[in-house]
Amino acid sequence: MTDARIYRRILYGCLFLAAYIALDYVSYVKPYRGLGITPWNPPPGLSIAVVFLGGWFYAPFVLIAPAVADMVVRGAALGIKLELLLSLAVGSTYLAGGLALQRIVSFDPRFRFVRDALTLIGVAASSALVAAAVYVVILRSSGTIFQNEVIAVAWRAAVGDIIGILVIAPLVLLAVTYRPWPRPEPLALVQLLALYAALAVVFGYQEATAFQLFYLLFLPLLWISLSYGPPGSAIALLFIQIGLIIGAEIRFGPDPGLGALQVLMIALAITGLIVGTIVAEREDSAARLRDQQAAINRALRIRSAGEVVATIAHEINQPLTALNTYAGVASKAMTDGNIDLASRAVEKVRAESARANEVLKGIRELLRQGTLSKRPVDLKAKIEELELLLGEDLAKKGIRLAINVLPDFPIIKADGVQLQQATHNLIVNGAEAILGVGRGGTIEVFVTLSADDDVLIEVRDDGPGFPPGFNVAEPAPFTTTKPEGSGLGLAVARSIAEAHGGSLTISTSSRGARVVLRLPIEREADEQNRNRY
Repeated sequence: MTDARIYRRILYGCLFLAAYIALDYVSYVKPYRGLGITPWNPPPGLSIAVVFLGGWFYAPFVLIAPAVADMVVRGAALGIKLELLLSLAVGSTYLAGGLALQRIVSFDPRFRFVRDALTLIGVAASSALVAAAVYVVILRSSGTIFQNEVIAVAWRAAVGDIIGILVIAPLVLLAVTYRPWPRPEPLALVQLLALYAALAVVFGYQEATAFQLFYLLFLPLLWISLSYGPPGSAIALLFIQIGLIIGAEIRFGPDPGLGALQVLMIALAITGLIVGTIVAEREDSAARLRDQQAAINRALRIRSAGEVVATIAHEINQPLTALNTYAGVASKAMTDGNIDLASRAVEKVRAESARANEVLKGIRELLRQGTLSKRPVDLKAKIEELELLLGEDLAKKGIRLAINVLPDFPIIKADGVQLQQATHNLIVNGAEAILGVGRGGTIEVFVTLSADDDVLIEVRDDGPGFPPGFNVAEPAPFTTTKPEGSGLGLAVARSIAEAHGGSLTISTSSRGARVVLRLPIEREADEQNRNRY
């Protein structure tokens, strides 16, 4: 370890001591007989987190921290020797707790799984119970407390430490390891106001003891946890503990309800941590599912492209070989002065070129979505189905999908599945273009009738539009402007439009891209239109 790193870690150790003293000072509320036993004691949580992150190096700081804090906050009321003994005993307990947590290989300090929350809860409970037992034995041996106080002192010390660990340790661990932290949304302010409103009711309603209304705090906690996962839970629990410290200081004197409030705070902390990790688990599962779907899509694209390439290689190999052969014959015949042979060879070159062109036209048919099956179709219903299929997923990505179809749009004869697929491709293309510039946006679909009584399916987006040089007149298959695009979306849509006897036009406006499918209408009988509803 270099000198610079050692000095940096010593600095972190000093900062730990300062933070330990600060936490001890602000949480020194309602102490038991002037001892360092309070309803909520956050310094042990800081000790466990620092030991987990830094290991044995911080052991000296953790062992002396309780004594230093007691001297600064309470003036070493029990005497230096007893304070040092208590500090070493309690500090070593939480040092062991942090090292034990570090050795649990499955524990993730980002709290991505429920087992992480349960692991911390187990370490917090065991460490606090052992520390409380050691603390009480030393105090009883020194004559500081009486025999009839042992259970009360042990209970208060253990419960206060458990609360402090469950609130502070996750916050410190997440602050160091969780990346990126979720960005607060405008609704976050409303959530915090709801949290403090619940605290105001808990401590402000004088007709009932606070623990009777404590359940109100679960509502904003769950709201925040479900919105932001583990970081949201940790911050919400910190605000709740601060609110409880202030509220208890203002309201409680010798109120016996304080013990019940402590137990409820433990329940609140456990609930918040578990709910936050459940949210994280669901996010991880969703991310893995998206990755798997993306991998499948890539594999399908590669497979499709491979099949097309194999077809091209197989079908065009023969005419290319013939072209090479006849070109060689023509060249030799020209050298030998055999004009008749050269002429026949050139004619063969022309014929083989035409055959190669026909092969390419045949391959183009592979891009079509099968043969058309024209039948009466409710195009309005087909297009509006896309809002159900795509709307929710796009909204999660910050993209609003708006579909507008004439309310009295007639029944037409067409291949509804293929028209829906073409529109689907255009919507997905627009969404990928918008996401490619790293922001949200809007995609609008309009289904109308033109003045010439043609069906118009228009898709607009406010993305970057098509780049300069893109062939807007006839987009070629496998030509794409998006990093992950297959280049088939526009080509397939165009093929579907042409198969219906129509056309596809694309353009870039000041707002983004605009794609229009124009189809000649084939109406059903008026009687069918009347029976539509």
